[in-house]
Amino acid sequence: MPENNELANMLRTIIQEEMQSVRQEVRSIVQEELKPINERLGTMDDRLTALEAGQQGINDRLTTIEAAVNDIKATNRKTHKEIFSRLDAMWDDIKRIERRVDRQEEKAAR
Repeated sequence: MPENNELANMLRTIIQEEMQSVRQEVRSIVQEELKPINERLGTMDDRLTALEAGQQGINDRLTTIEAAVNDIKATNRKTHKEIFSRLDAMWDDIKRIERRVDRQEEKAAR
């Protein structure tokens, strides 16, 4: 009759062989169960890639719009300065005219 160590080794070998087949069966079941999930994830990954590409396109357009807005702001500032410098010149002309009129009225009053 085999000794305890031999029996333990035999049992260990049998259990390991059985565990190996159980592991393979569990892997197979898990892989089958994961197939639809993996397929959905693949589809989601494609969608995510498309969304990222769309987001990049939007970011590019936003950058273009921001540049255009900055150009418009610069033009607006320049136009604003030009308009106010012309208004200042007009006011200066009006003040000169008023002074002339005042002088002419003083001369006429004398």
